[in-house]
Amino acid sequence: MANRPTRQRKEDRIVSPGATAPQIRCDVALGPFDQAVREMDKKWGVDRLPEIVSPESAAKWGKAMAGLNEAINSEDADKVKFWVEVCLRGLKSMDEEAYKAGQPISDPAIWEYKYEGKVYGIIEDGRNWPAAYARRPDMVIFTMREVAIALHAHRNGLVEAVKMAFPGAAISGIKDRGKNMEDDLDFGVTE
Repeated sequence: MANRPTRQRKEDRIVSPGATAPQIRCDVALGPFDQAVREMDKKWGVDRLPEIVSPESAAKWGKAMAGLNEAINSEDADKVKFWVEVCLRGLKSMDEEAYKAGQPISDPAIWEYKYEGKVYGIIEDGRNWPAAYARRPDMVIFTMREVAIALHAHRNGLVEAVKMAFPGAAISGIKDRGKNMEDDLDFGVTE
């Protein structure tokens, strides 16, 4: 969920060599919460659950998250444990409310295309990536936004310029000519 704390593996001396005992206790207490949030993100979409429940439930969730974040910031492991329990009940309640209201679970359409032996997947909404990867763990999945960014950036918009200049044209391949984009054609221009 938005701005949610996640476990940092503070007990791992390699990852967090300077972690204090209270930081480790707080971090480990977040484990069940972190797992439950990942499950809800997979089921409903990343950060989507508070958006599809009543305003009252969303406000209660916000209060619980604020309490949890405050407890983590103060490194109070007992308060973290208390707020984790509150948040777990909140997630369960919001999950039940969304289900009873008939809200759609995350079930993204994955557009697939095989090119040169590799299958690419594209989904519309990036918040659905957990469900998409659960269904197709063998595939690299992109969002429509990522595809647009990649196409826009490729060769400083060359692909976009070709498509605009030649409506209906299909790109069948792009050859990499390195940094020098000049070709060896002689157009009869003399210096």
